[in-house]
Amino acid sequence: MRKRSAWAGAGSAAFMLAAAGGLLAFPWTQDMVRSRAVLPQVQPLPPPEHALAVGRERILLDRLEAEETLTNPLPASAEIIEQGRRLYEIYCVVCHGVDGRTGGPVGKHFRRVPDLTVPRIQNQADGLLYSIIREGGPAMPAYAESLGRAERWAVVHYLRTLRRPS
Repeated sequence: MRKRSAWAGAGSAAFMLAAAGGLLAFPWTQDMVRSRAVLPQVQPLPPPEHALAVGRERILLDRLEAEETLTNPLPASAEIIEQGRRLYEIYCVVCHGVDGRTGGPVGKHFRRVPDLTVPRIQNQADGLLYSIIREGGPAMPAYAESLGRAERWAVVHYLRTLRRPS
């Protein structure tokens, strides 16, 4: 009888040790929380070098190459400019302001939000403006996932209407 109770005591002690070990290993349930996931409002990692976008536009586009090779395929019609204005009001006003120069509610917290009406910006090629909208900048988020290709070009057309009168 004593042997049996000794084995029962040893068995329950082993069970208690295993349960305590399981409790100590509890953080393993948090692995997904601490993973290298891309959090909201954070830029995803760039694709590997030489990655191809099959049947799509190139994944990464050099700014110089964009400036030299990309041209706006959309006509500067009133409809396209109006679409660009609506998209500008949704995505751009918070930083650049309604008029493109005063800074919006978020842009006032940044030191260098570009004035979109100055000749330095207005004289840039459409392809360069498109690539900045698509891929973002040092403090500007990329809008490639939010805006479609035609929508980005419509915003470029609208940016041209923000010129300061000479």
